[in-house]
Amino acid sequence: MASITSTITSKWQVTIPEEVRKDLPLRVGQRIAWEVEGEKLVGRRVRSITELAGCLKAGGPPSDADSDPGAFSKAAVARDERLAPRKP
Repeated sequence: MASITSTITSKWQVTIPEEVRKDLPLRVGQRIAWEVEGEKLVGRRVRSITELAGCLKAGGPPSDADSDPGAFSKAAVARDERLAPRKP
């Protein structure tokens, strides 16, 4: 994607350009986590708990969650990678 610019308003708000909104599954009211990476400002959408539903299977034998505290987050990332829209 080519460089796209936005303007910071007097209330410190920024509009997400239409070209970016078309490429990402964003919704009104969704939260964005901001990170500073060197000279870059990176915004990542925060997934709601409903988007993470079903990433761990219920029932069956004990899961790795008992011995691995990061099992839930690993499963959530794996699910997201499976379901995320692929860019050509």
